[in-house]
Amino acid sequence: MSKLGSGDDGEFTFLDIVSIVSFLVGLQNLDMNITQEDMQTTENRLDEALRTKIDEIHKHLEEQDKKIDNILGILKENGGIIYVG
Repeated sequence: MSKLGSGDDGEFTFLDIVSIVSFLVGLQNLDMNITQEDMQTTENRLDEALRTKIDEIHKHLEEQDKKIDNILGILKENGGIIYVG
């Protein structure tokens, strides 16, 4: 019989068993490992989503600036007094 283990007589040592178990666990978790491509894809998606949100915020702030400018214009026209009614 061939000697598979690393012991003196080919028997499996504790380290051999730990290595085999570690290998089997690694095989079971292989599909859960994240590759560099997965990370790049995720980063690109997050970057695009962030850019979209930042663009939305800038658009909203520009609209608010226009409203404030309109209010300031009305105040200047009325000498600082806004007439309601």
